[in-house]
Formats: sequence, C-alpha cells, structure tokens
Amino acid sequence: MPARRAASSSCQSVVAVVLGVTFVAVPGLYFEFYLTGGYKVGPGTPQGHEVIQEAAKQVDLATSKVKLGHPPAPPPSPPVQAKEPVPEAPAIDSYVVQSQEVEAEPPVLKASEEPAPAAPGAYIEQIFAKNRECADQAMELGNLPTVQACDEVAATKLECGRYFMFSHAHPDWICRCCSLHGEEEGPASDQWNVYKAQVPRISGLPPEPPTAPPVDPFAGLPIAPGPRPQWLARKDALVIDARPEEHGGIVILQAVLSDSHSTWGNSKDAQRLEDRPDWLRAILATNRAHAKKHGHAMVLRAHPTEPQLTDWMIKDCGKKSLRVCAKVNERETYNWEKHLMMQDYLLSPQAFTHVLMLDADAALIQPQLDTLQRIAAILDKKGKDLFLTNEDWLDQNGEARINGGLMLAKNTQFTQNLFQDTFDAHVAGYNLLKKARIGTPVIRCTSNEQICLNDLYYGDTEHFTSKVIMASGKKYNRGAERGGEAHITDETTEIMQLDFP
Repeated sequence: MPARRAASSSCQSVVAVVLGVTFVAVPGLYFEFYLTGGYKVGPGTPQGHEVIQEAAKQVDLATSKVKLGHPPAPPPSPPVQAKEPVPEAPAIDSYVVQSQEVEAEPPVLKASEEPAPAAPGAYIEQIFAKNRECADQAMELGNLPTVQACDEVAATKLECGRYFMFSHAHPDWICRCCSLHGEEEGPASDQWNVYKAQVPRISGLPPEPPTAPPVDPFAGLPIAPGPRPQWLARKDALVIDARPEEHGGIVILQAVLSDSHSTWGNSKDAQRLEDRPDWLRAILATNRAHAKKHGHAMVLRAHPTEPQLTDWMIKDCGKKSLRVCAKVNERETYNWEKHLMMQDYLLSPQAFTHVLMLDADAALIQPQLDTLQRIAAILDKKGKDLFLTNEDWLDQNGEARINGGLMLAKNTQFTQNLFQDTFDAHVAGYNLLKKARIGTPVIRCTSNEQICLNDLYYGDTEHFTSKVIMASGKKYNRGAERGGEAHITDETTEIMQLDFP
C-alpha cells in the first residue's frame, strides 16, 4: 500500500475514532484509514481531501460530545452531490497514513498519579557513608531483604553499634552491623552503604555496646620472668639480658605494636593476644636465642607512645574524629616509634655501646655468626657511626634506597643527636626543624621515617652521609619475597625480613 503523511488536523480526529480514545500525537504512528466511494482515491488527491474533511467534521463533533459527557452519535452519511452521478462503489481500498507530530496539551495528572507522601512514622533510610563498608564489623545479621529489616535485627544485638551496612544490589551478601565506633573510614565499595540505625535498641540493652576490657599488649610475647628492670624506657619489657656486664653491650630493639589490622596480634579475636601468629612467635624466639648465644640484651615495645598524633596530623585530618585520625596515620606513627626507641636507648644510663632496631618481622637467621659484633667491627673499621641497608634485593633502583627496617647505631654524640632530630622534625611537621643538633640547617619529616633518612642521605653529605654506611640489603636485611627465602640457610644473608603480614 502507498504511504502518505497526513497534512491536516483532520487525521488526528480520524485516529481518535479508530482508536476510541482522545488523540495524543505519537511520532511515527501508522494506522489504516478506510475509504468507500465511487472512485479509488487516496488521501492526497482532491477527492480524497473532500471525503476526509467531511469525515473529520463529523468525528470532531462526536469527540466534543464525548468530552461533554454525551454519547457520540453515529456520523451521517456523506451528502450525495446531484451534479454528477455516483458510479458503482469499487472494492474497499485500505491506505496507510502516517500521522504528523503535532503539539498536544500535556495530560492532566489525576490525584492518584501524584507521589504519595510518606506516612507518619514510616521508616526512612539514613545513609551515613555511601559506597563504604564498616571499618570494623561486629557481626553478620543474616540474609535480610531490606534496610529496615536489618536495622530491626541490629537493635536486638548487644555487640552491634548504631550503624550497619547493607547492599541493595545484593541483600544475599548478608546484612552486617558495625562495632562501636566502627562506622567511619571503612573500605570503599560500590555495592555497600553504611546506614545509621533508626530503630531503638530493645529494652534491656544499653544504648551502646559495652567497651571491651583492656588487653595486656604483651600477652603472647616472650617476656622474661621476674622483676622488671628499672633501666627500661617507657612501658617496654625485657625479653632477655645475656650481657656479661651490667652496663654497656648491645641491645636489640623490636616494636610489636598491635595495629587495627591485628598484624602482630590475633586477627580472629583482638582480645586474645596470647594467640599470636606462629610466624611472629618464631621470629621473636629466633632473635631471643641469638641474643642469648652471643651475649646481647633484647627489649620489646608493645605500647605506642602517647600522644601518637602530632598537631599537623590532626590538622590534616580535618573533620575526622581523633580515633579515625589515629587509625589513618597508624602506620606512620608506628614507624616513627622506632626512632623514639633509638633515642631512648642511646641516651639510656645503661650506656649501651650499640643499639640495633629491627622491624618485628626481621630475624637474625645465622645463629653461628655474631652478626651484630661483625657489623660493629665494620663501623669501627670505616670510621662510621650508623649502619643502614638498601633494598637491592628488590630491584636495581633499590640499590640507592634506604630501608628503615634495620638500623644499628654506635653510641656516639652524632647518633644521639640524630634520632632526637628526626623525631623532633616529625613532630614539627610543616613548620620544619631548624638548626638541628647534627648541624643540618633544616629538616622536614612529614612522611614516614624511611623517607626522612633518604632525604638526609642525599641532601646533607657533610652532616649525615659522611657518618653513615648504606650496606647491601641482600646480606643484612633481605626480604623473603622474590626468591629471598632461598637464602635463609646461606651465609650470604645474615638478617632477613620474612614479610608475613
């Protein structure tokens, strides 16, 4: 059939009759239009126009009556003109006519189509952190279909704080509540949101979960029995003192600070530190045995020194709570604890000849070798005060990069001043440390302690680099990854970082 585009509003009326509804313009709508008459005429011919216009008048009249509430009267037959005889009606022709796009008045919304306001007392979801998980999850609450259902169950659990996480896309992932203060700064996720609880906790439960009792941070660590020596700094604990004399000698320091990820604690139950990871127990036992065999002392620090946060760190945290700010900066503050320990024991009345600082995952792996006395001899031979190592075991670039996981300092005025300066520079932050004790004009340490040492090494040859050895990490501080563990029984490696976390 030939297609024609209707050129007048009369086609709109015809559509209204054919469809039986008020006309609404629809782009690209096609409909069949039937004509009966004496000739096979199309809508685009003069005769076709006459027939359509007459039909349109009748349809418009019928439509207006429908709008007024009157039933439409059947349209009268088209008038027969007497001037010309009407030939016999041919077979019915069907034409497909495309309607024009015409402006129509917008439909009037009925009252029932308007969004209904929330009923008084209806549950309203309150998102606390969009696209986030709880920083610390207290427990799983089950496969619950809605946020409200999750909230209602959380209100019955003693362990739950006043926030919970729910996934609209995956409710089958199990609703979970946050622990007390565990709602802030959780991992990013495009599937989860953290919600603020709206349902009051059930009668009999306290407004918030009870605070966990304090945990002994030395639980599960190999602490020496008996009275605590008075010479220990801060809240440190003694593992062994095998020095042949009451003063002097070498002391091994390790900081075992339980972080928010329980790296050095119990990842399954932070309240049970006595169940430390086996790898940590093995490392500490190895170093203890080494100290005993070669006549050294060994000290652990499990309490981070307060305040952990500097003023500039707090300012950088903006509106974050102090608890969240401490967590965000935890790795850096725990690393800086090593420099604080170095100054504590270099300035100790015990007058140690050398102080060794080791990361908690580092072990002296050659028991037959007195590694620390060997390093002390290297310092004396080269006239240096501080022994550091690089990261040549990682890649070629690592040859020029200091690793902060091992520092052995001869007890001199330079090393005593150095570790006071670096920690003071950390506290000063963006204000900078000026006129440092070691002679460096300005020291800035607003990142981790390893970067601070690298900046000094490459920035001040006169006051720092000239007094320091940067030795091969492959021998004295090798990482176990990338095949490093293959050298654990090889005398070419004397100290190894096992990197279990």
